[in-house]
Amino acid sequence: MAADADELNLFTSDPTVLERFEDDDYEKAAEALARIADPQRLRLLHALCLVADTPQKAAVWAGLSQAVAERELGAMVDLGLVERRDGIRGSTYSPRDGHLVVQLHVALAHGREERPEAHPKLIARRRVVRSKGAA
Repeated sequence: MAADADELNLFTSDPTVLERFEDDDYEKAAEALARIADPQRLRLLHALCLVADTPQKAAVWAGLSQAVAERELGAMVDLGLVERRDGIRGSTYSPRDGHLVVQLHVALAHGREERPEAHPKLIARRRVVRSKGAA
């Protein structure tokens, strides 16, 4: 079942994100970001989002040893970031939800920027309005 464009828009699917949250919610958000704030985890999550579902495939794609991939995937399962399914051919992994995938892609987009500046499509610059009598 395909999602409607409105369901994919964070602001229309949950309009409360446009309001101030409780202080505890900001603490939880910072903790959520900290869970993936590691280059190895980011590479593994990216691999899981694109082409890999096993520790072996994820390790190769991410350029990590299989032991490191298995350790980090296990830690991410414990943190609730990824889901593990055991089958007859071994364990497979996938991101727990779409929010995590969005976090990953936003982090990667910001990581590619050369210098921090306002994103031209999101923040419009204010126009200077001059009165007719001003020089």
